[in-house]
Amino acid sequence: AERGDDLTAVTEAAEAASRAIATMGVALSSCHLPDEQTGQRVPDGSVEMGLGIHGEPGVDVMQTQNSQQIVQHLLEKVMPDNDQPRALLINNLGGMSALEMSLVTRDLIESPLSLGSDYLIGPAPLMTALDMKGFSVTSMTLTPLFEEAICAPVEVTGWVQAVKVAPLQPVNATKEATAHPAQPSDNPTVAAFVNSICETLIASESELNKLDAQVGDGDTGSTFAAGARQIQRECTDNQLPLNALPDLLAVTGERLATVMGGSSGVLMAIFFTAAAQQLAEEDALPAALQQGLEKMKQYGGAQPGDRTLIDALQPAIEALVAGKSLAEAADAAQQGSDATASMGKAKAGRSSYLNSANLNGVSDPGAVAVARVFAALKKL
Repeated sequence: AERGDDLTAVTEAAEAASRAIATMGVALSSCHLPDEQTGQRVPDGSVEMGLGIHGEPGVDVMQTQNSQQIVQHLLEKVMPDNDQPRALLINNLGGMSALEMSLVTRDLIESPLSLGSDYLIGPAPLMTALDMKGFSVTSMTLTPLFEEAICAPVEVTGWVQAVKVAPLQPVNATKEATAHPAQPSDNPTVAAFVNSICETLIASESELNKLDAQVGDGDTGSTFAAGARQIQRECTDNQLPLNALPDLLAVTGERLATVMGGSSGVLMAIFFTAAAQQLAEEDALPAALQQGLEKMKQYGGAQPGDRTLIDALQPAIEALVAGKSLAEAADAAQQGSDATASMGKAKAGRSSYLNSANLNGVSDPGAVAVARVFAALKKL
């Protein structure tokens, strides 16, 4: 029609397309009209094959909700008996999440149906049934006319562009990554420092969570405690390189990146990794910690005064770099932590979404954690 063909040609093309198509839907539930009482048409743990978009009965009920098994059953219905080029369309019937549709798409892409397909359309909500939780799969045998049509550009938001189906081509790395695992070693003095830090963070878990619940998402204590438990466990099991500080800092960064999660885990990993690299160049520990702090600020974006743990960590490290004692560094960290309670606007982290009324009088939980760690260390 867009090309200007007459109605007869348009009708013939539509009829030919209908004959070239095989389609089947599968649903875990029927659709529900507004004000309609919700019923349970499909039994728990089952799916109905061929359930219509208006709730018409399907052709079969499968006692499974396993995506791979469902896809395998669909292949029997829509797999063409020829080896001609074809297109595959994956349609969301309305109630499937993006995650669920991605799972279905993955299983279809790995199936024989996709291996013989030239184009993929979807996954997308192209023909829906309100909130029906299910999907449909359509296979279309292509002719030059059909291929031109499905690839033609359109100006409607309800249609998604067909894309070429191509297998992933692995790329061989030019260099093989090598790791040099740190060797465990014993150092009672360093072990005491490590255990003091870990025990402080674990003991502070509940209080830090309560603080964070007022200004964030309530998990700062749990996040730091998770990292502390992992490091303490490895220290107890004599798995840490306690006699080689650069290696110890590097291992700490690796572990925190894995077990802490969220932005805090990433930032602490950056801090310890950068400090380890600087310390390996035979720099002093305070200067190495300063380098870790600078990298954390660079990649995290926070600066002093933004109401984050930087407000406690930076003055403490600056005190150490200036040659001051650990007790003086702890006092600086405490002053920085206390100052966050009067900062009416946060410029980084989840607290940045809150207004001053929610922040006034509440110290930043990350800064409190830093201050408590230094307070514990000065007692050693």
